[in-house]
Amino acid sequence: MRAGLRFLAACAALLLGACQAPPEPPAATIPVVGDPAAESRAALEGGDCARAVGHLRTALASEPESLFLHYNLAACAAQAGATDEAVREFRWVVSHGDPDSPETRTARRWLIEAGLLAEEPVVATGPDPTVGEGALRGVVTWSEPGRAPAPLARQQLFLKGVRGSSNRALQYVRRSDDSGQYEFKNIPPGTYKLTDVIAGRPRWRLRVSVDAGKEVALDLGPANAATVRDDFRDD
Repeated sequence: MRAGLRFLAACAALLLGACQAPPEPPAATIPVVGDPAAESRAALEGGDCARAVGHLRTALASEPESLFLHYNLAACAAQAGATDEAVREFRWVVSHGDPDSPETRTARRWLIEAGLLAEEPVVATGPDPTVGEGALRGVVTWSEPGRAPAPLARQQLFLKGVRGSSNRALQYVRRSDDSGQYEFKNIPPGTYKLTDVIAGRPRWRLRVSVDAGKEVALDLGPANAATVRDDFRDD
């Protein structure tokens, strides 16, 4: 297992440079002093993963939703042999990244090869491979402390058949639009888990029953967040 993880760490380090290099910067790329994100990018561009790690960790405190920061911290941690941190950060990427992005594919492959993530039998990111007559739609909103609720644009959502059901092998992935609206359509009838993550702490985790030929309306927000209602707490 340790040898496998060391091998995967090396692969992640190579992928960091070969596949996930930051976009070509403007002509003068002098990092702003005291800007951890800029300093981490400068370190990564120079191939100095060891120096980048500290800046990446600091930058994440102010940019906790940055895929770039999470992915590169995972890759650098893997290169340094910090397996627990690499696992945690790669899990975040799998849970929050676009399923078709190079970062998410690489993170998923790393976790699968490390024996820490099972491959999903069916993932419907385009036309549904199994077409039904049900639908699920709603609006995704969220509110930070002291602020009014606002729509969450491009929020990734997963709809997965529950264990023991006839549709247990089905999983659908969708994103909300710019106004926070989401829609799963052509869904076979059955019971599903609706969540925003595959691994890690969810913002929502709800049980949804979809009937043939019927549309389920379900808005997502603070009122039915996992801290208030978690239908799969004991799973």
